[in-house]
Amino acid sequence: MALPNDLRVTKQTEDQLRRLKQYTGLTNNVIARIGFMRSMEKGYTYRENKVSLDGNLVLNKHTWLGDTSQYTELLLKQKYPDFDQTQMLKAWAAHVEEGIASIRNLKSIGEFSAAL
Repeated sequence: MALPNDLRVTKQTEDQLRRLKQYTGLTNNVIARIGFMRSMEKGYTYRENKVSLDGNLVLNKHTWLGDTSQYTELLLKQKYPDFDQTQMLKAWAAHVEEGIASIRNLKSIGEFSAAL
């Protein structure tokens, strides 16, 4: 099952993305991609019903994921083979939130790049 065309995150993640964008100048989609990949590298596993997609930020899947769209969906399908589209969206959002948790308080692009 593929991710839906409109992707949404939690309010907390939305606030963290906005803050990181202010401090680093990186766009939300780039930060979200980095967060997703960081969580996958660290072996994070989404637990169902943990995520409430209550944020107001809604973007097109191709804007959020860019060239990593197919790779991201493949990783999610591999990790969560029995998930439906809604569960996949929540898993993706949870991975983004988990991945940016360790970088959410960085105050500059220099700190951001050093953390990676």
